[in-house]
Amino acid sequence: MLKANLESFLSYLGPSTIEKMNINIPDDVISMDITTHNNISDNKFKLVFEEVFSFYYVNGDGTLVKKSHINPTQLNSIAYYKNGVGEFANMDCSLEELTDEDISLPNFALELLNSSMFIEARSIKINDRKFRVDYPIT
Repeated sequence: MLKANLESFLSYLGPSTIEKMNINIPDDVISMDITTHNNISDNKFKLVFEEVFSFYYVNGDGTLVKKSHINPTQLNSIAYYKNGVGEFANMDCSLEELTDEDISLPNFALELLNSSMFIEARSIKINDRKFRVDYPIT
């Protein structure tokens, strides 16, 4: 039941406009203020990814890059994957140097305008409703 409710919430959130995004690395939190648009009215939501283990930002051309400033304006869709979307690895390590700490399984995928963001988090809070999903198992 929890998963169905989370998926329903997430499907309602796209497409929307990202008004503000904050990546707080010391607190392992990524938060977003978004506004959904439909024919009747606009609705505002606060998304908070908590206990973030990793996040990745992929440019529209498909390259995985490190960015100190991410400026997405449109959230086309957001989805939760219980088993993760696939393995991501630290780009600074050669294959021989990779350790378990360098590999992650993001469990949230965000399709943005001309880019994507992948987040591995233990929970997500949508306004005042919290969903604990745990990390995917490797």
